Amino acid sequence: MACARTAPVQDPLDYLRLGVDPGAEADAVIEDLRQHGFEIGRRIDERDFVAFDAARGTESTVRVVTSRGPSLSILVPDARWPERLWVELGPDPRPDFDRDGQHDVVVTIRERGRTCLAWAQVDAHGYASEVFRSRIEWGESPCVIEIDVSWPRLLLEVSVPNAPMPDARVRIPIKASARRWVLDDSPSATARWDQEVERRKQALEEAETRGDIPAARRLETELGWLDRLRKAEPPVLEPTGDGEKAR
Repeated sequence: MACARTAPVQDPLDYLRLGVDPGAEADAVIEDLRQHGFEIGRRIDERDFVAFDAARGTESTVRVVTSRGPSLSILVPDARWPERLWVELGPDPRPDFDRDGQHDVVVTIRERGRTCLAWAQVDAHGYASEVFRSRIEWGESPCVIEIDVSWPRLLLEVSVPNAPMPDARVRIPIKASARRWVLDDSPSATARWDQEVERRKQALEEAETRGDIPAARRLETELGWLDRLRKAEPPVLEPTGDGEKAR
């Protein structure tokens, strides 16, 4: 009987992959949308996911497909968010929040009177999660206006809570600190705060000069909220919600 060297046991991870191939799955989803009359727009292929947008008449959608299949879907119109008018993938360049070499998903959501950005990331297990979530103490109806792709910072617009004028809004700089989002009081953000204040002070003088009482009340409300936020003690913040599924 001849002797032979025993072959090493092959690691199942060398040939077994759980889940679906994001590219092939995205192709299938895209084909289904086309059959239902959607025109496919922009497509992004990353290491762990494929994202694309599509439209049909007044309907628009953004889909993110990972190894777990379709993991994020935003459709407009949506009865839960009647203020949304249109949705599509945001422009490049895109941020990479956790510096894993894979750029995140930025979605542009057009509302009545403003355009907001939603920011999500996909991990190696195929889960999509929100990168940024506003805090109730900053204000109501949050809307991300800008995202700094070179550093985890953004510009957030919020409505002043319980304001006598419903259109009272301010824009505040936010930054990530130890994977938590806080009001940005760094020297580089000081100019942004000052600009928000000075612009309103000047507009307030003009409103008072022409006797525009509603505008003056709104501007006074906004100035008061900005002052309150700048003087507020840093709150105890929660983590950004790593691993939580995005809706």
